[in-house]
Amino acid sequence: MGNTGGAEREVTPMLPTSGQILGALVRALSINHPELRSKTAQRYFSGRLEKRVKESSRERIIGAIGETLAGSVIVSESLAGENPEGSAASPALADMLDWHAVNWDRLRAFLQPRMMRVYPSHLAPVWRAYVRLAAIDLTLRLAAHIHIAQASPDALEFLDWASVSRRGEYLNRKRSESGVSLNDFAESADVSNNTVEAWLYHGARPSDDNLASIAKALTPDADPAEAGRLTRELRRLYWTSDVAEILAEFIGTDAADEIVGRLRRYASLICDSIDDRIAEATRADVLGSLAALGAQSEFSPALLAALVPHEPDGEWKEDLKAAGSNWIHRVLAANLRVHRAEEDELIRETEGRQLADWDVSNPKAYAHYQRSMELQIQGRIHEAIAEVARAAELDPLDPANHFTLGSVKGAIGAKNGDAALVKEGMESCWLAATLDPAWVLPWAEIGLILLRSGRPREAVEHLEAVGLERHPLDARYYSTLGAALRDLGRYGESLKAFESSLELDLDDPPVVAAAAIVAALAGDNAKTTRYARTARHMGASEELDTMLELVKALRSLKPDAWPVDIAGESDRKMAALDAAIKRTPNDAMLYLRRGIEHFVKRDDSRAISDLDSAIRLNPDYAPAFNIRGIVYGYMGQYDRVISDMSEAIRLEPGNATTHYHRGLAYGEMDELDLSIADLEEAICLEPDNADAYRGKGDCLRYMGGYDLAIADYNAALVIDSEHASSYRGRGAAYRMKGEHDRAITDYDSAIKLNPQDFYAYRFRGDAYLAAGEYDRAIADCDAALSISGDDDIAYFHRGNANLFTGNFEQAMTDFNSAIRCNPVGARSIYARGLVRELTGDAAGAEEDYNRARELGYDDSD
Repeated sequence: MGNTGGAEREVTPMLPTSGQILGALVRALSINHPELRSKTAQRYFSGRLEKRVKESSRERIIGAIGETLAGSVIVSESLAGENPEGSAASPALADMLDWHAVNWDRLRAFLQPRMMRVYPSHLAPVWRAYVRLAAIDLTLRLAAHIHIAQASPDALEFLDWASVSRRGEYLNRKRSESGVSLNDFAESADVSNNTVEAWLYHGARPSDDNLASIAKALTPDADPAEAGRLTRELRRLYWTSDVAEILAEFIGTDAADEIVGRLRRYASLICDSIDDRIAEATRADVLGSLAALGAQSEFSPALLAALVPHEPDGEWKEDLKAAGSNWIHRVLAANLRVHRAEEDELIRETEGRQLADWDVSNPKAYAHYQRSMELQIQGRIHEAIAEVARAAELDPLDPANHFTLGSVKGAIGAKNGDAALVKEGMESCWLAATLDPAWVLPWAEIGLILLRSGRPREAVEHLEAVGLERHPLDARYYSTLGAALRDLGRYGESLKAFESSLELDLDDPPVVAAAAIVAALAGDNAKTTRYARTARHMGASEELDTMLELVKALRSLKPDAWPVDIAGESDRKMAALDAAIKRTPNDAMLYLRRGIEHFVKRDDSRAISDLDSAIRLNPDYAPAFNIRGIVYGYMGQYDRVISDMSEAIRLEPGNATTHYHRGLAYGEMDELDLSIADLEEAICLEPDNADAYRGKGDCLRYMGGYDLAIADYNAALVIDSEHASSYRGRGAAYRMKGEHDRAITDYDSAIKLNPQDFYAYRFRGDAYLAAGEYDRAIADCDAALSISGDDDIAYFHRGNANLFTGNFEQAMTDFNSAIRCNPVGARSIYARGLVRELTGDAAGAEEDYNRARELGYDDSD
C-alpha cells in the first residue's frame, strides 16, 4: 500500500523463534552455564532457520537453562524437580521449557506466513495485542502452579513492584522494615553508598550475587532460612522486572507495567474460581492441564469467563474470550486490525465524494483492494466483493481491480449455479482484458469461468483463440486449457497442455497430479509413472494412487461409460446423472458412472450405494465388481474387496488388475500364501506390473524369505527404477538379513525420492541403531516424528539409541512416549524396565518386566 507521508515502508512483524526468546532471557537474566556458551547454543539463540540445531542439541541447551534456574533457588522445588508418579506436582522445569519451545515454534510456523505488513510506527500496537494474549495464558499457568504448590495468591505480591521504576521502591521498603540504615546496608552488602542509592532510587539492577548479599543484610539475626526466602523473593522481583523491561522495548513501559499488574490481579481471581468451580475430585487433573496447556486447556474458557465481569477494558474483555483454538484467530486478528486501521484512515478520506483525477496507482483504491484480499482469506467472500467493487469504482482504469472482481464473482456464481453472477464475473474479466490486452491472466480466467460453469467446449474455443493472438502465455493459461481438454475427453491434447504448464512452473503439485491422471486416461504408462513419481515426491497423498488405480479399472469399461471429468469439476455432471437416473432408473451404467462420481468427491457411502444398484441391475458385469472392490479397499474393508474381486475374476478371469487388488487384500488379511498366488497371476497376465512384484516382495519379506523378496524388489525396480516403496521394501529385507549398509543405501534412495516418507526415516534409524551409529539413529527418529507426529516404534527406536549412549533420562522419556502411543507395547514396557533397573529403581523395573511378560514378551528376545 502506498504511504502518503513517504517516510515509512511497510514491514511484516517477525515473530521470534524459541531460540531467540530463550537467548534473550539468558542474556537478560545472566544465566551462566558452559553449555550455553557453545557454538551450537549460539546458533540456536540466533534463530536462523537455515542453521537449525538438532532436537537433542536443543534439549541439552534447554536442560542447561533449567539446571541453572533450578540451582538459583528462584524456582520452587515442585517445579524444578521430578514428580512422584500420579502426583499433581508441576513437571520438571527443563521438560516444561522444552515442551513450550517445540510448541511455540510450531505455532510460529503457522502464524508467520499469515502476518500482514504494517508501518513500523504501528508495530507497538501489534505486539501489545500479542503480549496481552500471552499474559492471559500465563495467568492460567500461574494460578495452577500456586494451587499445585498449595501456596497463597499473596505470593504474587511482588508483581505489584515488578518494574524498573518500582523495584527500587520495593527494596527500600524491605530495608525500612528491617530497620537497617543506608550506611549499614551498604556496609553489610559490601558496596558503596552510591550503589545503594542507585538500587533504591534509580531502579538500578543488582547482580544475582548482590541479591544474596542484600537478603543476608536485611535478615534479622542473619537467619539462613529467612535469608534464602528473601533471596528467592528478590530474584523473582528483579527477573520479572527484567522481562518486563525487555517487553517495554516493544510495547512501551506503560503497557508492560499494565500487563504485569494484570497478571497479579487475574491470577488471584482465577485461584478463587478454581476453588469455587472445580470439584475436589477432578482438581488434580484440571491443575495439571492448566499448568501444561494454559489457554489451550479445555478447562480455560470457564475460568476466563469468570474474569470478564471484573474487566472494564473492552480489548481485554475480547482477549479473555479467546481460549483454545480461538487464541490463534485472535493473534491474527490483532495484526489484521492494526493493518486495517491504516486502510480505514485512507478509505474515510474518499467516502462521499468523487476524486477529481483518476490515478492508476491510487492508494485509496488500493486500500479497498487490499481489504478485499484479506476478506477472501478469511472466507468473507461477499464482503470481499463489496470492497473490490469499491476499488474498481475509485480506480476504474486499474485492470487488477476488475480481474479480481470477475474472478471472485465467477467462482461463486459457478459453484452456486448463479448464471447472473457468472455473467457479471465474465464481464469484469473482459473489462480487465480490454484495459490490458497483453495481460494473459484475465483471458485465462474467462476460460476457467466457462469451465467451472460446465462449458468446457466454449472454454477450449476461447483459450485456443487467445493462444493464437497473445504471447507469451503463462502456466495458468495452459493448466486451464489442459483441464478443459480433459473434460472433453481429449486426453492427448490435455496432457500436452499440462506439460506446457509444467515447463513454465515445474513446482505446481496439483498440475503434476493432473498430468499423471490424464496420462493414465490417455494410456501413456511411461508418463503416468513419471508424473505420479514426481507428484509423490512433492507430497501428493495416497489418494493419487487410488485415483490412478480407478483409472486403470475404468479403462476396462467401454469408452462411452468413462466419466470424462474424473479429476475436474463434477457438480454439473452429477446433476445430469441425477436427472438421467430419474428418467431411466433401470440403467446400470448410469448408477456405475454416478457411483464413480461420488467416489471422486470422497462420498464413499453414496458411491457404494450406487455401485450396489449397478450390480443389482447387471450382476454379470465384472468391471462393476472391480470398481466397488477398489472403493472398499480405500475404505479398508478388505474382506469385501476379496469378495468383489473374486466375483470379478469369475466373470472375467484374465484381468491382471483384479488379481492384483485381491492379492493386496489377502496380504492385509495376513493370508500371505493366497496373496502371493494372486500377485503371481497378475504378473503372468501383465509382466511389467511393478506394483505386483513389490507386493509379492512384501509378502515374502513378512514370511522371512528375504532373498526371494529382494529378487522381487529388484524386478520391480527394473520396471520402475524410481519408486520409493520398492527401495524401502528392499531396504527392510536387507535390514532383516543384517546387511545394514545395503539397507541404509536403499533407505537413502527412498528418502531422496520421497522426502516425506516417515517410514523410511524410521527404518533407516533402526538400521543405524543396529550398526551402532546412535546419533544418526536419533536424528532419523526425530525426522520421522516431525513428519508423522506420535509413533510408538520411532519413540522405541530413539529410546534404544539414547539407552545405548547412556542418556537414561531421555531414554525413559522416549519409552514413556512409546507406551502412551501403544499401552500394550510389550517391547517398550520391557525396555523402560531396563532403564529403571539401570537407574536404581528395582521395584519399578520388576513391575515393567512382569507387565511385559504378561503381554507376551519373551525375555530371550
